[in-house]
Amino acid sequence: MVEGMVRGFRARTDSRSQTEDAEIWTFRLERYDDAGQRIMLIPVEMRGTGFEGSVHDGDWVRTRGRIRGGTLHVKSLDNVTTGADVQTKRTSKIVWVFVVLFFCAILAFMGWVAFDLFFGEPASDPGRIP
Repeated sequence: MVEGMVRGFRARTDSRSQTEDAEIWTFRLERYDDAGQRIMLIPVEMRGTGFEGSVHDGDWVRTRGRIRGGTLHVKSLDNVTTGADVQTKRTSKIVWVFVVLFFCAILAFMGWVAFDLFFGEPASDPGRIP
């Protein structure tokens, strides 16, 4: 668990493909000791198709994540200043239902073709005499 003050907040958009963009939030968490002296700067990155909630410079936040390349990568955080739970937007359940149904339809079609190849009646040969 990491806690600190947001500094240097930046929001940008990165194109993943022609139809999908990723929003990227980057900032530093400043940590302080009991005397109020800054003791550590932690670079943070949040990446997703969008975000629920907000963060601004000066907000006190609490989060956890994985450190890669010296940057803490997080999917959610608690904005202690505003009381908001900030997280990346998730794909809606209806989209997942359609994706699953689509793949089930493909698998059913492939199964039907395989069954027909192995167990269907052989094609008649017009040149063959019965």
